[in-house]
Amino acid sequence: MNHLLRHSLLPVLLLFFCGIFSTAATAAKPPVFDLLDEIASIEHGPQLTALYLGADKDPEGTLTALEQLKSQGVIDGNDYFKTIYYLILYNVQFVLSDVEAAEKTTKTLYQFGLDSGQDWIVAEGLTIKGTLAARKSEGKKALRLIEQAISLAEQLHYDRLLARALNIRGIIHSRSLAYELAIEDYQRAIKLAETTNNSDFVFKLYSNISVLYSMVEDWPSAIEYNKKATELYLKSDNVSFEYLVILYSNASNNMLEINDIEAATQYSEKSIAVARESNNNQLIVNALMTQTHLLISQQLFAEAEPVAMECVELAKQVHDQLPYNECLMGLGEVSLFKGDSATAGDYANNAMAGLKAIDNQDSLLKSYELLARVYQAQQRYPEAIEQLTTYYEGTQKLLFNQREEQLFALKALYEGQLQDEKIALLTAENELKAATLDKKELQERIWLLALAILAIGLVLLIRRYFLSEKNIDSLRTSNKSLYKASNNDQLTGLHNRRYIEHFIHHELTAFPNAYYCMLMIDCDKFKNVNDTYGHDTGDIVLTEIAKRLSNSIRKGDVLVRWGGEEFIILLQVDEADPTSLDEVLSRFNQAISTEAVITPAADLVVTVSIGASRPTTAKRLVEEWDTILKLADTALYQAKQAGRNCAVIAEK
Repeated sequence: MNHLLRHSLLPVLLLFFCGIFSTAATAAKPPVFDLLDEIASIEHGPQLTALYLGADKDPEGTLTALEQLKSQGVIDGNDYFKTIYYLILYNVQFVLSDVEAAEKTTKTLYQFGLDSGQDWIVAEGLTIKGTLAARKSEGKKALRLIEQAISLAEQLHYDRLLARALNIRGIIHSRSLAYELAIEDYQRAIKLAETTNNSDFVFKLYSNISVLYSMVEDWPSAIEYNKKATELYLKSDNVSFEYLVILYSNASNNMLEINDIEAATQYSEKSIAVARESNNNQLIVNALMTQTHLLISQQLFAEAEPVAMECVELAKQVHDQLPYNECLMGLGEVSLFKGDSATAGDYANNAMAGLKAIDNQDSLLKSYELLARVYQAQQRYPEAIEQLTTYYEGTQKLLFNQREEQLFALKALYEGQLQDEKIALLTAENELKAATLDKKELQERIWLLALAILAIGLVLLIRRYFLSEKNIDSLRTSNKSLYKASNNDQLTGLHNRRYIEHFIHHELTAFPNAYYCMLMIDCDKFKNVNDTYGHDTGDIVLTEIAKRLSNSIRKGDVLVRWGGEEFIILLQVDEADPTSLDEVLSRFNQAISTEAVITPAADLVVTVSIGASRPTTAKRLVEEWDTILKLADTALYQAKQAGRNCAVIAEK
């Protein structure tokens, strides 16, 4: 009997659920506006859509076809056609680097929206105005315009435009180092692009996410997302020069960071070739900027100089001033290598002023670091320390601590959220259906429905539980890997600067009365090793120094690679008595210099210079970290001046 009852009621329940889902879905979905959908069934609409999507690929051909349609009277009299006409015209003008014409078209479209009283056209005008401002590095103006466009697009449920505007706002946020806000915008844009079947747009979002990961030095994720973006884009029917240059340049930078010079060079050459084929100065400048960075990273200064010079000259003719200032810094690096620190300082200061003007914080930090090295070469040590302090304080914004969860939210795929939405929708549907039926006639059906809801809810909750456990495990693994990557030096395996700064300000506070000395250790004449034997040999030397220092410290001491050929040791001492400190420091010198470092190129005798602070309490070390760091750094310079391979203890 139960078997027959179950089979006889199953079709009824299925029909019942289908009716509820259909009614609730219709009621739940707001009306969505989409310009491309509106013109899809109108004569000439598909042709205009194709021109809109293909403007980047063939700007001249697009412009010719567009003007033919206008001369035939197709554009006038139809607000949809008139709007997409202006959008296509803007895209063509921008690709052809006719910024003045693009600005004029932008103003015309925006005014057309205001005059016609149609908010969706106003939103389109605001978006391209904001996009143009962002590309001209007018960050504050661009953000104001884009946020107005986002507000209108949300009200109109114009999801295709909303995705574009969120993408631009994400770029603006990332340039200001507001990575949490950027990732939120990219997440929303991806969902909207998938909802509107705008697959051609998803590659741009992947590319921007790749750039975001590179900014926090998560190179595997940066490479992965750039690869996804490139694969998606090459499958598109509308491949253009501009995005190929961007994707290849980003790939070159990413491969350089993992020391795959061959791949980095190949991608840079592809970027240059595509840019020159486009005959677009903006694209050529971007590709030259990437090549300059690549050559300087390999210390190929003679080859880098003409590339950087061409980059600077061409950049004077384009609207985006970031490459101009980046290439100025490249010339500064070349001048510093040639021993012309005065010219290097001029380049660094000019680049710094330009980067402040366009508010590009990421590149601005690099200019502080370059200027610090210029001052160091000029033996202007207090000014060098001041620039380094500004640089290090700025890099604090790049720390992982508050970004971990949001940066990896993309990997979670939102399973838990989707299950919540399904359960909420199911509940709403059942309430809607129950309200329209007579209680007496549906008493038995309501009981069965309640049981069905309970069963479905249990299944969904159980599935959600296992999915959540899986996601938690995945995120936990990713978090551990990212924590290790962000706190450990990849070459030597030691902790890095981020770790020790976190240790000083968060862990050392638990031992306020413990005594420590801070040792700053620098490999003597390390540049000669790189110049004579190559960077591979230099890496072997640094790894061996790290190993010998690790074997020389005790449990409770902290050893980190501070950067380049510099190391820091927090040396725990029993009391504030410096009498035995000289002997301890001498042992560190001997640990490095006593035995030659074996490398394939040669057996090298290596020495280090050490600057040490006087023993101080952990409490003072936390409160006066920057001061003690400067004291140790000053002592290090004194050790260098005293002939190297020795240690100097700070006077204070």
